[in-house]
Amino acid sequence: MIWFLLFFVAAGGGALAIQVRRRTPLREIGMFVALSLLGCTVWISIFMNRKINPTAWISWLVDRIGW
Repeated sequence: MIWFLLFFVAAGGGALAIQVRRRTPLREIGMFVALSLLGCTVWISIFMNRKINPTAWISWLVDRIGW
C-alpha cells in the first residue's frame, strides 16, 4: 500500500505540473484534483476491505452545490 500511495502522489504531482505549465483553467485543475482524491479514497477503502460508495458522495456534493 505504501508503494501505491507513493506512485499516486508522484503521478498526481506530475499531472498537476503539466496542467499548470499548459495554463489549464483553474476549474479543470480543481475537478482533476477532486476526482483523483475520490479515486484514491476508493482504492484505499478496497485495500482496507471497507468498500465505500463513491456515487453517494458525488450525489451529496452535487446536491450541496446545487447543480
